[in-house]
Amino acid sequence: MAIFTAIGAAIAGALFGGSALAAALIGGALAYGAQAGLNYYLNRKKQRAYTAVQGEVQFGGNVAVGSMFGIGLVKGQRAFYAKWGGGNKFNAELFLLSNGWCDGLEPEVYFWGKKHVLVPVATISNEAARYQVEGFGNKLTIRFYDGRPGQQVDMRLVEVSANSGTPWKVTSRLTGYAYAIVEREYDGNLFEQGVPDIGFILRGLRLYDPRKDSTVVGGSGTHRWSDPATWQFSQNPALQRLNYQLGLRGRISNRTLIGEGKSLGQLDLGTYFAAMNVADTLRNGKPTYQAAIYVTGDDDHTEVLKEFDDAVAGYGLNRRGLSGLLVGAPQIPVANITAADIPLARAQDLQRRKSSFDLYNHMSGQFTSKEDQWNPASLKPIYVNADIAADGKTRQTANDFLQVTDPDIAQYLLNIRYRQNRKGGQATVPVSRRLGLKVSEGEWITFEGVTWLIKRWSLSEAFEVTLSLAETGADVYSEAGIEPGPIIIPSPPPVNPLLLSTVQNFAVEVGLIEGPDGYQVPSLRFTWTPPADPTITSVRFEYVGDVNPANGPVYVDATEDVERGEYITSKNVAPGLFYSARATITTRPDRFKTWTPWSSTTSTTNPVNIYLPGLVEEVTESVRDAVEFIDTRSLLEEAYRLMNSLSDQDAGNFIERDGMRTELKVTAGGLTASYIKAIDAAVGPDSAIVQELTRLTVELDGKANADVVQLLQTQVTVLGEDVTAVANALTQTNVQLGRFSASGLFRASSEASGSGAVSRVVLAAEASAGANSATAAIFLEALSNGQNRVGILASQFYVYSAANQLLRPFIIQDGVVIADNLRVAWAKITDVQITNAQIANLTVGTSNLDFNAVTQTTTGVCTAYSQQWTVPAGSGGAPVQTWPVSTITVPPGVGSQLSTTGTLQLYVGAGSRGRVSLVIRNATTGVLVYRSSYIDLSPPGGTGGTAETATSPIDTYQIDPSLSSAANNTYQLYVETEVLVGYELRFSFTGPTFKNLLWKR
Repeated sequence: MAIFTAIGAAIAGALFGGSALAAALIGGALAYGAQAGLNYYLNRKKQRAYTAVQGEVQFGGNVAVGSMFGIGLVKGQRAFYAKWGGGNKFNAELFLLSNGWCDGLEPEVYFWGKKHVLVPVATISNEAARYQVEGFGNKLTIRFYDGRPGQQVDMRLVEVSANSGTPWKVTSRLTGYAYAIVEREYDGNLFEQGVPDIGFILRGLRLYDPRKDSTVVGGSGTHRWSDPATWQFSQNPALQRLNYQLGLRGRISNRTLIGEGKSLGQLDLGTYFAAMNVADTLRNGKPTYQAAIYVTGDDDHTEVLKEFDDAVAGYGLNRRGLSGLLVGAPQIPVANITAADIPLARAQDLQRRKSSFDLYNHMSGQFTSKEDQWNPASLKPIYVNADIAADGKTRQTANDFLQVTDPDIAQYLLNIRYRQNRKGGQATVPVSRRLGLKVSEGEWITFEGVTWLIKRWSLSEAFEVTLSLAETGADVYSEAGIEPGPIIIPSPPPVNPLLLSTVQNFAVEVGLIEGPDGYQVPSLRFTWTPPADPTITSVRFEYVGDVNPANGPVYVDATEDVERGEYITSKNVAPGLFYSARATITTRPDRFKTWTPWSSTTSTTNPVNIYLPGLVEEVTESVRDAVEFIDTRSLLEEAYRLMNSLSDQDAGNFIERDGMRTELKVTAGGLTASYIKAIDAAVGPDSAIVQELTRLTVELDGKANADVVQLLQTQVTVLGEDVTAVANALTQTNVQLGRFSASGLFRASSEASGSGAVSRVVLAAEASAGANSATAAIFLEALSNGQNRVGILASQFYVYSAANQLLRPFIIQDGVVIADNLRVAWAKITDVQITNAQIANLTVGTSNLDFNAVTQTTTGVCTAYSQQWTVPAGSGGAPVQTWPVSTITVPPGVGSQLSTTGTLQLYVGAGSRGRVSLVIRNATTGVLVYRSSYIDLSPPGGTGGTAETATSPIDTYQIDPSLSSAANNTYQLYVETEVLVGYELRFSFTGPTFKNLLWKR
């Protein structure tokens, strides 16, 4: 490293007057080389789509800072909302559009699926600009603040929000933020489609241009990095990239908010100057390259820089430790490599063509179309038949330019990227120091009749220069064969359909909802024709478990997915019933709505499937596995065989083996006690095993025995390409006396192979008397495919809290759950028998009541009225009149219910006004228990004899026991009329009914 430092110092002394910084930079470059970023742009992965559009309104405080480079569509972050005036007629929203000082708004906004023109008007506060939306006048205004230093507060927002719970403060200047305040005055006709979701077209950040800075070598002008007031707006992607690398800093903290935060001294300004000049060069009357991109503080710098690189068909460059940009443009080769420039003793590598996997012959892409409301639009695909033939098949890829909004520029970029992709030559060439010190990364040279780009320059410890080259050529950037971009036809704005009062072609049918585990419940499927009406915000349903809607409780549901034309619900859907349903709509703004006619299902709902498909079979198979796992005979027999074979030196399948033995045995008077412990290890060509086997045994002349066996065993087996690893641990107790025997077992086994892994644990107890036996076990199993289970084998399972508290145990006896107290949040029960119940809120789909459940039904005799004249107020009669309809006497009881129905009509003559009410009074207590005024009509005028008519159904009334007597109660139903204005008042009450139901206590 010292030699390179010395060389760097020497070069620095010759070229830069001995600068220590230059010496350090050059020394580092010589030691490590530099890399031109030409490697990988196609098919790169991105954290998000980088585009000229920020298309969703953001809410809350956890939002990353963001800024717009160039001209793009921004919806911003809603930071404040205020409402004021009678009925909250006025409201305002504040949207943060971009960090940094932005240039302004374009004279257009987008909402409701179309473009709207902004009309500049005089400012009223401290805003940089104020606009009205064409066609809305002062009902919809926008005040724009550009985020400049010293920006002042919006006093209009302070004033109108002063009396709200969260006023806008006079200190809320939002310096360093470009934001817009949208102020609206409600107008039902203008805002019939609801609150506009506005997309602002923002002219983004003002940028520092070192070409216009006289203090920078090669610059000329008034721009200064330290003075943002001297900066200017630009759509030049090279200039945008330079400013992203410099970074946008906080006004107070000076912390980098957007970008990398580099200094000018860390950038290769020579390459940047060239790239910016190329981008500004006119091509067919337009700049060669333009871009717009919205970036955030959470973005990956490498990904953002590559988006800027794509916008100039170029590549990022790191030359001598400085970050630069190689623009997509032809160069004049700076040198020609001849045979004399290549040392004979050093090898070179030359590849004329890329691998087929790296070549593409069909390339498509998209750009952001301003003409199509800033949506992505497709470019003309690039494909060459000769390239397809040379490659042997079509190889397709895509390269999107969503940071470009001009179709001609985007099409030009797609063509250049395709041509760059087809240049397949690669070379690594050693060159003489004479030539090597004359060239650098990013420059063009010629070699063997081909033009090359120097993508890497390196210097060895022997001071030998090597160049890594990539094929290029001026033909890549030639205008020949490049067509203009596509002509985009704007999408038509949505056409408002005829205003509907309800959905069309409504129908209902029965079905099943099946969960991912196969569980099935009955459901109803509602269908309708999608209305294509954006003002319809939801579809509401009412449904009844009967073909007659009047015969059951009404259930409700709703969906906001209006355009789907389908909704499935299992809410309050019971099995085995016909259902009737109807629908209506919810709109914004509100308007007149109606219900569809009732529609009925053609079949009853399906029953609930309690047992999931395959569940019983799965549990049965698991029980079989558990029983087989409890049987340890084969495992122990194999362990004994291995122990005996190794002790007898009869282990021909193993190459190496070793073992330890401990044995004890004593005998006296027909009693035998023995102990054996064997540890064996063996390896062979295809397996390895180690086990420890311990056994303690006592016997009495064959009459009785007891033993304890413990086995620890691990094994790895190789069979071809299949490898299996197994670990076993077992502890077993056994006793036997005559016809009685018992055993206890703990066993754990783990196994892994190329197809997966499984672990099993069992804890088991077994006892038998001759042919009768009983087994209790707990079985645990886990599989690598995500399955796991715990099985309990027992005829009785119980849980209690303590040994001395057995009053309320939880028991499962032969499949029956027994519990003294259960608390369940939710349960589905097919059949239930309840002795006593306390239910706070009960909804019943169908009911089969026992005899005398309803003890009494009373129907009153009703008097109907038709065109009944009231006594005119001007004739000396009372303005309020009562007209008896019916009387019912109700015995005392709990759950008494009155029900009344009928059609009530009021006729009011010209210039008259009146009210009619339905009233129920408890004549026993004198309490007015129910009153409902149905009609209060005030016709604006008319001729004598003209009638205004209204009809309303009568609702059901539930009696409040606190308003009743402890004895019999007499209830009176009557009509009350009241003349308010004039004299001509008539009413009708037709088809009246008055009933009482008294439910059993």
